[in-house]
Amino acid sequence: MDRVLKKHFMNLLVYSSLNTQQLNHLGEQCNSTFDLYRESGFGTTIPVPRQSAATVVVNFFTTEEEIVELFTILLKNEGKRFYNSELRLNGHEDFIKFLAKRKWIYDEQMVQFFRDPFFENEINILKQIRVIDLRNQDSLEGLMQKIEDITATLGDKDLEWSVNLRLYDLDREISMLIRKIIDMLLVRQNLQSITFDLFTCLKELAINASKANYKLLFEKLITAPEGIDSNRSYALFLRRFKEEIAENGNSNLLKMAKKKDRYINITFQSNNKGIGVWVTNNQNITALEKKAILQKLGYNSTEDLFAYADTENNEGAGLGIKLVLSILRIYTDEKIPLKVVFYPKFIKMGFFLDRNQIASHITERKTEQVSDPPGAS
Repeated sequence: MDRVLKKHFMNLLVYSSLNTQQLNHLGEQCNSTFDLYRESGFGTTIPVPRQSAATVVVNFFTTEEEIVELFTILLKNEGKRFYNSELRLNGHEDFIKFLAKRKWIYDEQMVQFFRDPFFENEINILKQIRVIDLRNQDSLEGLMQKIEDITATLGDKDLEWSVNLRLYDLDREISMLIRKIIDMLLVRQNLQSITFDLFTCLKELAINASKANYKLLFEKLITAPEGIDSNRSYALFLRRFKEEIAENGNSNLLKMAKKKDRYINITFQSNNKGIGVWVTNNQNITALEKKAILQKLGYNSTEDLFAYADTENNEGAGLGIKLVLSILRIYTDEKIPLKVVFYPKFIKMGFFLDRNQIASHITERKTEQVSDPPGAS
């Protein structure tokens, strides 16, 4: 842990006036083996000064992830009885802002931090097609040839690039275009064998993102005037949304998205380490749907965060996630390869695949196919 982070968290603990017993309790909540009195060397018979106790905590928990976990515990217990007295935090807003600069994004509804792993590469040889705006269907004509001409100049060592696609929804033409873009970009890196899998993942994420936009627009323009609020009457709202889809598909919803210019961004990025894909939509979702997504992704929690069971009422909240996870686990060893970040006004969801792991898993699959050919007993 760097000194700047350590200093900021130390100040938070001291300014919040946590007593020694509370600091010991905090450490135990993060790591059951923690014992402030043992770690301090004071023993249980000698009172440990509050500042010394705070120093013990920040010296014991040495990683950035542990500090974020400790801070999350404090936020969840603010205003509540914490061990032997009410917990009052001072300066926590500033510490949230400080963590945001380090790409830790706080979601107030979940009382949880998410690390944003999605960073657009500044080095980009595909400058002419860095942003492809697909909101206007007329722009598709001639675009494919332009992309072919540019990607034809890519060499085997040209690994630093990113492409951003802006669209309202995926239709057949746009889907075909995106798949061709992925194929042309990957063939130069001899990764064309994973084109279909990457496209499938991207497509599922894009569908989820556009549906999230549609649902918020549907509430704002249709159900809210009828007095139906998704936070208070989610089941009723969702039934109305399903009825709209069943009767009209996404035609009316697409018109709303175009009218309000509610688009999604798909970023496809390559660098020396690997391949990244993420989708951003400029809308937020309900706390109920966030919980459903986190549950499907496989996040763990000591609280009853995921009591939201799989029922007909969670339709639309992360559909396709299981498919994406099953595909990504073919190429990576990560426990949760699909990431999500809930910003206050938008959401990012995507993944990053390490080149070495991709190559290793592709080799393993080829070896298995050779050793166990079709029809073998």
